[in-house]
Amino acid sequence: MNNKNQTKLKIVYKMSYKKLWKVLIDKGMRKKDLQSQCDISAASIAKLGKDANVTTDLLMKICSGLNCNLDDICETVRINIGE
Repeated sequence: MNNKNQTKLKIVYKMSYKKLWKVLIDKGMRKKDLQSQCDISAASIAKLGKDANVTTDLLMKICSGLNCNLDDICETVRINIGE
């Protein structure tokens, strides 16, 4: 078997905040409302919108402000990357 022709998959996980946007829709809130209600910055909202890394402190602020649990606003998503 020739190893040069085999493709190796690397499995990684990333955070997804799609659930957060669903919660906002369900509550009739906009991102600006989230920002003021949870006392978070516009830059943090932008990071969440890009599924970028944010601190757990930020996530806990959101949970407190929206009166929800962490699994209500985010989840891990599996990604397969070919090497």
